[in-house]
Amino acid sequence: MPIISYTDRRTPKGRLVVAFIYLSLLVGGLTMVYPFLIMVTGSVSNSYDYERRAPLPRYVWSESDRFMRMLCQYFPPAHRNSIRQLRSYFSDLPESWQIWAAVGDDTANSDKWAQQELARVQDPAARPFVEAAAKDYAEFAKTWDPHETILAYDQRYVTPFLRGKYQTLEALNKAWEVSIDDFAKIDASEWSGEPIDQAGYVPLVDTRYKDLIEFRQAYAQNRYSGYLKGEGAPAGFLRPAAMRYLWEDFVSEHGGDKLGDDAPRPLPFPVPANASPKLRALWLQYLKAGFQLRHVEVKVDSAREAAFHRFIIERFRNIGYFNAVMGGTEQEWTPIRSWGEIKLTPTVPSGPLAKVWMDFLRTEIPPEQWTIRDTLPEKAFQRFALGRHGSLAGVNQAYGLKLGSIEQLGIPFGEALLVTFHNRQWPITLSQTAASYIAVGDYLFTRGSAVRNTILLVLFTIVITLTVNPLCAYALSRFRLRQTERVIVFCLATMAFPAAVAAIPGFLLLRDIGFLNTFAALVLPGAANGMTIFLLKGFFDSLPKELYEAAAIDGAPEWMVFWRISIPLVKPILAVSLLNAFIAAYNGWEWAIIVCQDPKMWTIAVWTYQFYQTLTGQPFTVMAAFIVNSIPVLVVFLFCQKVILRGIILPQLK
Repeated sequence: MPIISYTDRRTPKGRLVVAFIYLSLLVGGLTMVYPFLIMVTGSVSNSYDYERRAPLPRYVWSESDRFMRMLCQYFPPAHRNSIRQLRSYFSDLPESWQIWAAVGDDTANSDKWAQQELARVQDPAARPFVEAAAKDYAEFAKTWDPHETILAYDQRYVTPFLRGKYQTLEALNKAWEVSIDDFAKIDASEWSGEPIDQAGYVPLVDTRYKDLIEFRQAYAQNRYSGYLKGEGAPAGFLRPAAMRYLWEDFVSEHGGDKLGDDAPRPLPFPVPANASPKLRALWLQYLKAGFQLRHVEVKVDSAREAAFHRFIIERFRNIGYFNAVMGGTEQEWTPIRSWGEIKLTPTVPSGPLAKVWMDFLRTEIPPEQWTIRDTLPEKAFQRFALGRHGSLAGVNQAYGLKLGSIEQLGIPFGEALLVTFHNRQWPITLSQTAASYIAVGDYLFTRGSAVRNTILLVLFTIVITLTVNPLCAYALSRFRLRQTERVIVFCLATMAFPAAVAAIPGFLLLRDIGFLNTFAALVLPGAANGMTIFLLKGFFDSLPKELYEAAAIDGAPEWMVFWRISIPLVKPILAVSLLNAFIAAYNGWEWAIIVCQDPKMWTIAVWTYQFYQTLTGQPFTVMAAFIVNSIPVLVVFLFCQKVILRGIILPQLK
């Protein structure tokens, strides 16, 4: 019988009640759907727009948002001075932008700035200059030394790369001298942005660094970014390690305002010998204080080599102490027997002697006598541009510039980004959207027997749940036992205690009977559920007694009465029990990781927890893992919902 009769629904009051009911249901549905939409949107976001917590991804309809997301991918927040490096290629980037999350929240200004930059490549008059600079950059980058590059790599691709190279964890642990039990746990902190901006940085050429160079070369070949292959995408994720922004920051911090209005803009880098005295003096000060000395070369003669020996002897006093200091570093060192075995090299040497060489350079050789090597990306590109266009006038004409000296020319990576986005914006966007799900699939479905373990666990749990609970409830309902009420109270009492209370005694019991790291440890503790038994008993009690009497008259045995008569009538509650058992088995990572500490027995839920612990710095990828994990639950719920809804009208039919 309906709550509101047909006649009452026709009255204004009845219509208002019905409208209120539908409105309540709609609001209740939205409170469930809205958070799920936020989670879905978060799973297809990146560091730029994740903090918005929006139900729909704005980049779907906003070209400016797509451009900003691409820039965030090329200058990820995990890298050193990422936004400052971006500003070195786009000088009009607002100074207030310091972190990507804040930039993503400032949609009005980010849209305005992005449209302003995109207009350069969309304007027919300016586009030829942008494309010429981008084309030159692409050809220059193809020949550039990968040792002097910055890789805006995706952390999610490190695991597939290392697994593909080493195949086994044993080989990786031996090569890297680590002890890990999963490729995803590898800690390659130097890969997240080498300190190439530090004056005294010299890479430690070990196995890890060699793997990094190989990883860079894989990116240079677009192995992980197939959408950038071919013509039209000059900006790869591997770019020359430009240092101009460090010089500009030094000038602003050390009296750049005193250079006067006649100072060239942009500032030359490196500064030529014919520059103004003030600028030249500031440049020499920067060379000694902050320039990267691996880009410096000095002339070596007998007098300077003798001065180098005196410098070392004065610092270390005796050869034994010198060998002890050099041998105490992480790099290999062959002990020397005499000071004469040490040779002064024109450029920074490899190994532990590098720091000594740099100290000698700063203290004993004036910066005026230093020569800037072509390993400096800006200088190398300036030579490249002159060789391609013949002269400074040719460079200005090709790029649409008005430079007074070739040293003012920077690396046109910004122009390459504009052209790449203009030609490949949707492939880039779709790749960003799918990247988190690809990482989740690689992680969850390459973890040994995770999928098989999960399927078996769910099947065992459902079978034993749909066997033990109905049998127990049927026995309590059909056979009037003396202690029936106490048994029911005992079953319900188990719900009064949190699962954590039973974790320790349950673990000890399973350990004593030898069930740890087995499916029995996962299935048996939850086989009988007090609430399910209570509900099923209530359903069995409500069934007409005439059904059982008729079955007894027809001579049906008890098992047939249970299977052919009782079970079909309690399908709705069995469906609820099945759904609860599935969710408990599928999502139960806490108990699973306690009683099954062997990774070979871990399920998808346990690996998802490990995934969350590994990629806490990428919450959008974690969101994708949650979405993937929720799909089987959604499918099972849709399968069971019709049976569950039948339970609403079942009492009306009996």
